Amino acid sequence: MLGFSTERRARLAAERPVVIMGRGHSGTRVLAWALEELGVRLGTLAEKDTGDAQDRRFTRRIKRLARRSLRRDPLAQPTRFEVWRFARRAEQFRTWIAEHPPVNAAPELAWGWKFPETYLIGPLVEAVFPQALYVHMVRDGRDLAFKEHLTDDADRALGRALLAEVGALEKPHHIQAALSWNFQVQRFDRFAATLGERCLRLRFEDLIAEPERTMERTAEFLKLPMNERCRAYLRANLRRGKVSQHRSEDPSQIAEVEALIAPTLREWGYALRGETGEQAPSRT
Repeated sequence: MLGFSTERRARLAAERPVVIMGRGHSGTRVLAWALEELGVRLGTLAEKDTGDAQDRRFTRRIKRLARRSLRRDPLAQPTRFEVWRFARRAEQFRTWIAEHPPVNAAPELAWGWKFPETYLIGPLVEAVFPQALYVHMVRDGRDLAFKEHLTDDADRALGRALLAEVGALEKPHHIQAALSWNFQVQRFDRFAATLGERCLRLRFEDLIAEPERTMERTAEFLKLPMNERCRAYLRANLRRGKVSQHRSEDPSQIAEVEALIAPTLREWGYALRGETGEQAPSRT
């Protein structure tokens, strides 16, 4: 790795960060703060409610590397230069976390980060952190078709590049957002299939319906004890009205979205209009 000693490479490779993966507005914010209550240090700041990592050097680097990765196969290996650039910022981020402990912090049990654009650089994360644990959060793509995020915003460099990649630059926004969601979920799913038991699949809807059970499952995956702080956070912050919000939208637009992303919806256990009942995702 350019500019990195063998000792520094080995130190990073021995780390086991918890990486929250999911498109923006998928419920990753709630998940991040719930994990903070479990004792996972995610580089958040209390005054910033996004739950994102707040080291701007690190997050800017992720966005730039995400844009570079779009045209590659999801399993393609990053270049040595990209690995060096990411590793350097990740090492600095790890130091940043140590220098910015949260108020009333629990003993440090684990660390990691949530930043939605990381969703696009799985192989790069893996190249630097081969022992990382991934929590993959998906939300119904029909809901996200009617929300806005920088990865479906043609005025942002990453959004413009992603929309160009899926041929949606001139499409209405609900189509752009749906195709952006579909591209990202499918892309990460291909990569996640290589991770085996180091990737936990979660649905936002299941977190809303059974918050304690879902977080207990997550805590077990991370080998962390569930605690009352996390339970209290879930009771205070989860709202059932966040589920199936697309049903208030134009039915014709919902139909357009479903026609485009139906296979991925079904893969994750979402019933389409006219179908009865939802199922668990087809892979655990």
